Amino acid sequence: MNLSRPAVCRFVFLALLPSVLGACSTVGGLEPAPVGPAPEAKPAPAVLVGSDNEADRITAGVVELALAAIGTPYEWGGTDANGFDCSGLIQYAYGRYGVVLPRVSTAQMASGSALALDPSLLRPGDILGFSLDDPNKTSHVGLYVGNDEFIHSSSSGVRVSNLQNPYWQEHLIAARRMVQ
Repeated sequence: MNLSRPAVCRFVFLALLPSVLGACSTVGGLEPAPVGPAPEAKPAPAVLVGSDNEADRITAGVVELALAAIGTPYEWGGTDANGFDCSGLIQYAYGRYGVVLPRVSTAQMASGSALALDPSLLRPGDILGFSLDDPNKTSHVGLYVGNDEFIHSSSSGVRVSNLQNPYWQEHLIAARRMVQ
């Protein structure tokens, strides 16, 4: 098969785009385009369960599932064990426990219940929203795992980072609780 130079350039550009952009929508607010007509966007409410023990069981399972994905490669728009982007990892982990979340980071951060940005109030399973380009828009999300650490899918794949790192402190703009 003989490919023209423009076709090869287009292929190389599309193949390298996710690694150039980094995790999720870190440049220019890009997120995977929806397929088909867009449904009316409605934030998912926090899931209310019968007891704190049930909420703890669900969020512990969500965190454990996310931690099991450490090392999974980054894939823009990825939503499974073949590759995750940041919001895909969170949607996948919560989905396995019956909690349906929106697909993209901005919509995930409109779901659940808002939390004060006080690290002492965070519980494992809370979703953290970061703004990497526009201070008023979430462009990256992570899942709080405890002890000032969160798991997320970055351009280098699924990994754990420390919330006390000045970079993450500077970019943290929101926290949400999905299960209460």
